[in-house]
Amino acid sequence: MHKVLIVDDDWLILEDICNLIHWESCGFQAPLTAQSAGQALKILEEIPVELVITDISMPEISGVELILQAKQICPDIVFAVLSNYDDFLYVKEAMKAGAVEYLLKYEIERENLKKFLMQMEKEIQAKKRSIQEQEQLFQMQKDARYDLGCLFWQQVYQDQLDYRRMYDQALRLEIPVNGGAWIPVLVEFEDQEKLKDAEGLWKKLENAALRTGGECRIYGAPVKEGLLFLAVFIPEVSFLIIITLMTKLLNILQEVFTYMDMSVFMCAGRICMQLKELPEGLRGMHEYCHLRFYRGYRTITDNISGLVEKGAFPEDGCKKGEFPFAEWEELISVMATESPEKVEKSFEKFRQAVVRLEPPEQILKRETAGKLRDFRESMENQEKRLSELENASTCSAFFEQLKEIVSECGKAASFLQKISRREIRETVVYLFQHYEETVTLNQLAEMACMSRAYFCKIFKDEVGMNYTDLLNQIRIGHAMQLLQKSSLHTREVALLSGFTDYRYFCRLFKMMTGKTCGEYRKSSLMEKEEGRGEGDNAAYQP
Repeated sequence: MHKVLIVDDDWLILEDICNLIHWESCGFQAPLTAQSAGQALKILEEIPVELVITDISMPEISGVELILQAKQICPDIVFAVLSNYDDFLYVKEAMKAGAVEYLLKYEIERENLKKFLMQMEKEIQAKKRSIQEQEQLFQMQKDARYDLGCLFWQQVYQDQLDYRRMYDQALRLEIPVNGGAWIPVLVEFEDQEKLKDAEGLWKKLENAALRTGGECRIYGAPVKEGLLFLAVFIPEVSFLIIITLMTKLLNILQEVFTYMDMSVFMCAGRICMQLKELPEGLRGMHEYCHLRFYRGYRTITDNISGLVEKGAFPEDGCKKGEFPFAEWEELISVMATESPEKVEKSFEKFRQAVVRLEPPEQILKRETAGKLRDFRESMENQEKRLSELENASTCSAFFEQLKEIVSECGKAASFLQKISRREIRETVVYLFQHYEETVTLNQLAEMACMSRAYFCKIFKDEVGMNYTDLLNQIRIGHAMQLLQKSSLHTREVALLSGFTDYRYFCRLFKMMTGKTCGEYRKSSLMEKEEGRGEGDNAAYQP
């Protein structure tokens, strides 16, 4: 129901109008009343009203003045006036001020009032439709402007505009083209989904610009999945002021992203004294973006002063940016022939070389994944594991994935080398790759083209244990990794490790590790917090 306010300095008229009809039957709540314009304005400040019926002639503030002041508080209200015969000039003024109808006091009767309210209800609905249409039009214009702005900044990022087109489009979008300085900033999001709330994010960015205390303005657009291009405009020419404001802005932006629980890597480029210089400024930034892989998210790097030459690296006696082929080949060789301890030592040597040299991310991933595909027999879910390795967003995540793969491949390769018979080696590989499935003696014997009894004898001679013991060791090793690295319930861990009998799994786990699943997970977490994580070496592997 609609809310209505009736204003008249004559309380008898107020009472008569309020009691004349059942307002609810006409779609209105029982009226609010005021005996002066001042009282009415106070009510309007506190209560949202859709219809105001006001007397024209009142002391202090007239009905016409009330309409004008009330429209400042709430422009969406529908106004009507009460008048006498001698108020015609006032009625004319009231209609100019925004009243849609008038009601003669001497004609106020039940039927007339109902008819009047029906007309007012139509006016209210028409007002609402008009407001909705205006809001939709405004939103369409806003969206179109935003889309055009995004397209412009995407074209700037991709260097698709010549100077004349850039200048013309910037003028149409009310983007500054003269005076001040521009600084390009690339923001890479760890969680790409969080970049989708563009409107909420832009409001935060605009507020961040205001907090610098200068007149910074932030423009830009998403340019790739998870990558935001910002163009910061500072209407200053003093080099020192520009650097001071920009440094402050970067720190504020980092605070904003942290508050919004967004892990980002920010890279700011050199100062550009004209808008047309931004594409060139961006070209010099892509080299710095590889630092995200090595420094991680929640990091800021910049070349605002433009003092660092493209391609220049600190002198430390090594060829920065090259892939450490010697250390990688050594690790591959050790994986196939040496003990887990030597594999771990060689792995650490390779990791340190990568951190020292910082080869380009894509080269690092291409070289490692390419060689690891040769270990297909030793790796469970090979393509899935290598895909996770290639999609690692930071160096630490990359080496976490790589360590798992190297450990698994190294142990399996070392184990397989000790088996002389090809048939048994193939069944062992099958157990490593299909431990989560149901595996039977008949199945393995058939694979080896042997009788069951002969297969059992040869398998134990070659491996040093029967196939069920090996299978249980592989499964328990996998369960230990899941307990260390996930929050899965132990029943889920059992199923994912190939155990359909949960009680048997719990009993076997305690027997082989000396701890219950809960105790093992708790101790692993404690050691991880202390920086002494058990890692993959804790997994019970043959």
